[in-house]
Amino acid sequence: MSSKQVHFKVVKFIFKCAEKLHLKDLVVASACTLYHDFFKNASVETYDPYTVATTAIYNSTKLEEQTTRLRDVVNVCHRTLHPNVSLELDSSFWAFRDSIAAFELLMLRNLKFDVAYVHPHKFLLHYLLSISQLFPTEEDWRCSNVTNVSWALLKDSYLNSACFKHSPNIFSIAIIHLALQCCHTTVPLSEHAETPWWKVLYEDCTLDKITDAQSDIVSTYDGEEI
Repeated sequence: MSSKQVHFKVVKFIFKCAEKLHLKDLVVASACTLYHDFFKNASVETYDPYTVATTAIYNSTKLEEQTTRLRDVVNVCHRTLHPNVSLELDSSFWAFRDSIAAFELLMLRNLKFDVAYVHPHKFLLHYLLSISQLFPTEEDWRCSNVTNVSWALLKDSYLNSACFKHSPNIFSIAIIHLALQCCHTTVPLSEHAETPWWKVLYEDCTLDKITDAQSDIVSTYDGEEI
C-alpha cells in the first residue's frame, strides 16, 4: 500500500473517531491538517500513522477549544481501530494513553509549534450565503443542493494534503464552482454580469486559480478504491 493510500485510509479513521466523539467540524479539520503536516517531514515507516492520527485528534481538541478527555480519545480510537478487542483499564490502556501523551509534544515540536490554522469553513459559509441571495426563492436554492455538495467536498478535501496549498478564499470558491457543476446549476444572472460571481466574492480570484484548486480536489478521489 502506497503512503497516499495509507493517509487516505487513516484520515477516514479520523473522520470515524471524530463522529463518535461528537467533534466540531473545525476540530476535525485541524486534526486532519495536523496529521498531514506531520507527515510532510516524517515517514509512515518511522511513525505509526494511527498513533499520529490519535494524537492529532487530541491536539486538535485543544487547538479548537473543545474540551475532550484523553481517556475518551484513547478509548474511541482503540475501539474504532480494533472493534473486536476491548481495552481494559490495565497496563495496555496506560501504555497507549502514555504514548499519546508523550507524542503530543513530539508532534508540536515536529511542526515547530506552527499550528494556527485558518480553515476555509467561514469563507465557504459566507460565500454560500452571498450566492443564495441571488436565487429567486429560498426553496430554489435549497433544491439546488449546492450547499450540501459544497460541504461534502470540503470535508473530503481533507483526505488530500495537496489541498492545503491554496488560500482559504480561493479554495472555498473552487469548491462552490465545482459544486455548481455537479448540481447542474448556474448562478442566476451570471450570464449578464460584467464581472464573474467569483471575482465579486474575492477580487484576487482568477479562473486559473480555481482550476488549479479543483484539480487537487478531484485528485482526492483517486484513492476511493481503498
